[in-house]
Amino acid sequence: MRTVRGVFACVLAVSGFYTLMVALHSAGLVDLSAAVIVGFTVVLISGYAVVCWLRAALVPGDRVPWTLIGCGLASYAAGSVLWQAVLIRRDPPPYPSVSDLLWLAMAPLVVTGIWLMVRARVGHRNSSLLDGLVAGLGVASVAALLWLPGLTEEAGASWWTNVVNFAYPLVDLALAASAIGAMAAVGAWRRPAWLLLSSGFLVFTAADIWYLVLVLEGTFHEGEWNDWSYLLAIGLIASAALVPPERPPPEQAAAPRRYEFLVPVVFGLLPIGVLVAGSLTDTQASPVAVGLAVAALVAVAVRTALAIREVVALSDQRRLARTDSLTGLPNRRALYDLLEQHQAGPGAVMIIDLDRFKEINDALGHQVGDELLRQVSARFTAALATPALPPGSPGPPGTIARLGGDEFAVLLPHAPREQAAGTAAALLHALNEPFVITDTLLHVGASIGITSLRPGRTLGRALAEADLAMYRAKTARTGFEVYDDSQDNTAWDRLALVEALRLALDRQQLSLAFQPIVQARTGRARSVEALARWNDPERGTVPPDVFLPLAEHAGLMPALTRNVLDLAFDEAAELRRRGHEVAVSVNLSASDLLDGRLEHDIARRLHERDLPAAAVKIEITESLLVDSGGRAGQFLLAMRELGIELLVDDFGTGYSSMAYLHDLPVSTLKIDRAFTSRLATDRRTGVIVASTIEMAHRLGLDVVAEGVETEQELAWLQAGDCDLIQGYLTSRPLSADDLHAWLEREPALPVGAATVPVAAPPDQ
Repeated sequence: MRTVRGVFACVLAVSGFYTLMVALHSAGLVDLSAAVIVGFTVVLISGYAVVCWLRAALVPGDRVPWTLIGCGLASYAAGSVLWQAVLIRRDPPPYPSVSDLLWLAMAPLVVTGIWLMVRARVGHRNSSLLDGLVAGLGVASVAALLWLPGLTEEAGASWWTNVVNFAYPLVDLALAASAIGAMAAVGAWRRPAWLLLSSGFLVFTAADIWYLVLVLEGTFHEGEWNDWSYLLAIGLIASAALVPPERPPPEQAAAPRRYEFLVPVVFGLLPIGVLVAGSLTDTQASPVAVGLAVAALVAVAVRTALAIREVVALSDQRRLARTDSLTGLPNRRALYDLLEQHQAGPGAVMIIDLDRFKEINDALGHQVGDELLRQVSARFTAALATPALPPGSPGPPGTIARLGGDEFAVLLPHAPREQAAGTAAALLHALNEPFVITDTLLHVGASIGITSLRPGRTLGRALAEADLAMYRAKTARTGFEVYDDSQDNTAWDRLALVEALRLALDRQQLSLAFQPIVQARTGRARSVEALARWNDPERGTVPPDVFLPLAEHAGLMPALTRNVLDLAFDEAAELRRRGHEVAVSVNLSASDLLDGRLEHDIARRLHERDLPAAAVKIEITESLLVDSGGRAGQFLLAMRELGIELLVDDFGTGYSSMAYLHDLPVSTLKIDRAFTSRLATDRRTGVIVASTIEMAHRLGLDVVAEGVETEQELAWLQAGDCDLIQGYLTSRPLSADDLHAWLEREPALPVGAATVPVAAPPDQ
């Protein structure tokens, strides 16, 4: 955008100088030749076209539309140059001419660019194009009623002259109306780019209308103020290219805008006015005006039909968005809306989780599981249909919703805690009879957690309390439990930490520390390991061994991993930019490997940052290799296709076999700190490590010793031909800035560590 703004500033400066020179020329103070005027015109209009083309070339997004808009301005510039340099010198100047065609050609090019922008923002919805058609036809019918008779009555005017005269205001009016329709479609009334575009089109419209009036009155002269308005209009259109691209999310673009129906309603009244005026006046309206008015009314009818269809579809979508498709019950969103209404209480909310459902679903298949959920929902609905509240109590007996999977929730407005317990017992009783599915008898139970709705408690807190009580009921096998602060306080703290972590991930508040991995003999950095860090505003620094297991348990690990990948890949790009050929390695968990989109996300991040595959590495724990025949194996093979190196972390602490190392695309083993720390004191540990290093080298793998903290450990590893080391001896985990400074210093290993005689590794 900086380049685009710079070119625009130069063009604007030339435009100001040009205006000053022409003003002095008009006052008789400066004598400008025709060549100078033509030259300035070429620079100005062509410069604005170049601004649009630069925007298309340098700024991602809307490249084709801005290219078309630039072509439209270039067409107008070509027409101006031809007119000023050649045609105006003829006596009389020809009209219509080739310049008129070039000027008129601007409109379809620019209109096409506008609608491509609109389509990029509204997706499949095409009513905006129809809105522009309604507006254009409506305005054109008025123009035909007012000016077409004067044009056709002009003495000596040919039909071609009449067509061109009428084409100018018709095309520009349609262009301006289309811009307004597009603005309504994308909700862009407050967006600078669209306001500048529409302002330019409106100035064009005003200039052409005034030009037509002057022609009809015979008072038009070259160099009038309306000639300058064309340059102003082009400048406004080109200035829209300076605004950074703003695209609303697809879900926002899909919803009807507040002013969307204003355009077809307002402009739809114009053809009605044309027909009424033609019937009430003595002079009948021209056939062209009547035809345009009828076409506009047809477009209005089609637009109305589309609007009705959109409203019906929106109503259906709203209903479906609040309904669970499997059971027909209200879904989580509908439950939240109800909870909003009854948040202050009194009342109760229950969380229900089915027992043994996963076993049935895994053993008999999803079809049986789905049918079981439908039958369970029907029984719960029937149990709630009999009011459990005392006679005369206000409000409905209760509303049940399916939250997802085998989890349900029940809202009991105005129900005291004791009554909620009775309802829970009734729901459990409804599950006593077996379910019959495909001639099979199935039994399923449930665990229910209950909490009261109280003033000052948020919805999230109420549902979390019910969830904690439900887990206590499932653990104790009591059927249902009521939330108790004294029993669930510790669990609530844990849950609150999970919610804080969820919020931190949404706001991308995690950071990374980087620990170098260096060559064991030279100390030269080969790579750095990215380590997640979380500094909570309220709790301070939360250790990784606290929040990482929480993320895994709460299903937040995919989101956490994507946060870490973004930060790690950004740092890999920054290291490359600074000239450091150092890779960044990222740890993945078991749940990460179950994500079928992970390899695509990694490939996309490499492409977005223009990184080679060697810039990043992936670390997985040894235990994940056991799943090599399943999802983990597929992921590792996908990483090999990308060219990304794979490291096995914590090697020696799991239970993998050597076959996994032979069959899978692993490049490096990382020996766990549990072995490294005992090298100097335990002979058996030395035997294990030495054997591991030899085995890895025979397989063509490198070895990294983790947790190296003493020179004695380093000397042992150097003598044992270990390839790489990582630990406090070389560096603690560093922030990105500290890592850059560390790499600039080219730190070496402790003096003498690689040269003094050391005890060889134990005999094997």
